[in-house]
Formats: sequence, C-alpha cells, structure tokens
Amino acid sequence: MHKERLKQIAEFAYKTIFRQAATLSKIEQTFYGWVVFLGSGKSRVVVKFSREVGRLVLELDGLQRLRKSVSCKVPEVLFFGREDGHDYLMLEWVDGMPAHKLPATPMAISAFRDSYVDVLLEMHEHSAEGYEIPKQGFTDSFDSAFEHWMSPVYRYVMSEYSPFTPHLREIYGQLWESRADILSELKGAPSLIHDDCHIGNVLFDPKTFKVSAVLDPCDVGFRHREMDLFHLYDVRPELGLVEHYCKHVTLDDGFELRRWFFSLWDDAKHSRNMGWFDAQWLEGKVAKMHQYRPFSQ
Repeated sequence: MHKERLKQIAEFAYKTIFRQAATLSKIEQTFYGWVVFLGSGKSRVVVKFSREVGRLVLELDGLQRLRKSVSCKVPEVLFFGREDGHDYLMLEWVDGMPAHKLPATPMAISAFRDSYVDVLLEMHEHSAEGYEIPKQGFTDSFDSAFEHWMSPVYRYVMSEYSPFTPHLREIYGQLWESRADILSELKGAPSLIHDDCHIGNVLFDPKTFKVSAVLDPCDVGFRHREMDLFHLYDVRPELGLVEHYCKHVTLDDGFELRRWFFSLWDDAKHSRNMGWFDAQWLEGKVAKMHQYRPFSQ
C-alpha cells in the first residue's frame, strides 16, 4: 500500500460524495492498514483501508451486528468502495477521545469503567443457539467451534514458512493437543463478541468520561465472552475492567489459564492475517501461562 495513493483515493471518494474537496485530510497507519480522516465544515468522515484481503467485508458485517446489540454509538458505514485494487470503507466521523488517553483520575476511571462494562454486558447478553461457525451455522460444542476457528491458524504456525521459532512451534503444538483439557471447565452460553475490544478501540466523552463509541471490530460472532475479556488486559490493565466485569458475572474456573491460551491464539491469528511476529512478546505470554499449566521443554 502506498500511503499517498491511498490518501488520494480517499480524497476523491470524499469529493465525489460531498461535491466538495476536503479541507482536512490526515492519514494514519494502523495495525491492519491505514485510516484517512477527512472533513470540510460539518461533513466529516473516516476512510479505512486494510492490508488483509477481505478484512473490510468482515468489518462491515461486524459493525452492522454490533449496532443492533449495544446502546452506545457504533459508526455507520456510508460507502464501501474499491479503487486500484484497494477496498475501503467510508465511515461517519464519531466524536470522542481514544480511551487509552483516559485521565488517570479516580472520577474518570470509575465513570469509564462503569460505562464500558455496561456496554460489554449488554453485548454479551445477546446469545444464540450455539457457537457460530461462519457460513456453516452453529454448534453446541465449543471444542468443535474452536477447532474450526483455529485449525487454519494452527496449520500456519506449524508451517515451515511461518516466522514462528522452533520453540514456539513446539509450544503451540502442545497447546493444540491440550486444547480440550484446557477448555474443559469452560461453560456458559454463547455470547456475541466484538473480538478486539481492548480500549484502543473505544472512544470516550471528555466531559463525562463515559463511552461514546465502540470501533474496529474483528471477527464479530457468537463465541464465548472470555474471548473478549482477555483483550481488556492489553491496554491500560490498571483500569481493572475484568475485575469490575466479574462483579456482575461469575467466570468459570480456570479463567486465568484460558486468558493466556486465548491470547496466544489471538496473536497467532493476527500473525497469519498480517505477517506480524514478535518472538519476545509471545515468549513472555508463554511464561505467564506456564505458571498455570507447565509446558514440557
């Protein structure tokens, strides 16, 4: 992706839709691609490009599903386009501050924490007949669903062409073989999840410190609430979001073990999607999980 070309595509799309050139045009890189912020007067939008083929189709669907499930703002999709081989989404501009910039004051933390946990609880209360397998329906077996979701990721990790070190491949092999045992204590009904709900994907109102919008879903679907909760440790863990969530919902035994299990597989998924790899980061998580389930060396 060439940064300036993407910016030109976004500016042309804006001019076509609003019949005027944008006086504000700013492009920023994200993990999955690029975002262009455009505006002129009250006509303000965000245009997203993804480096992963097909990602924006999934996000379009995810945004629509979340909008029906939570009371806070979820950006509307204004246009889905393709230019020079690049898919893009034009989204409405949503006011708010990135939640990772939340002030470290008791009042701000309390207001945001209460507000965001309410959003998560509201979303997770939406259930289904089983765990969702895209294009195939539902299964009442979490083990079967997890195998379907993650077997392509497992094959990627174990491939000789993946960037994973021999030690990490050995660890992931042990995780895969032990998955039924690790997940054996997981119960509870399927829940609709955001799948990337760390607070880097949340905006807050700088006056009230409450959530103003939820952004950037990943693989939205009916999975298990714990596949959202581990993300809450990724950014600003001192906010205590999981601990506050647990005042409302009792988690199944073994959550601390599954927290690292899900997190390691999520990182592997992002590696498969984007080619990202950080051995030190992954080895650190392996060491954390080792406290709850020792690995053979």
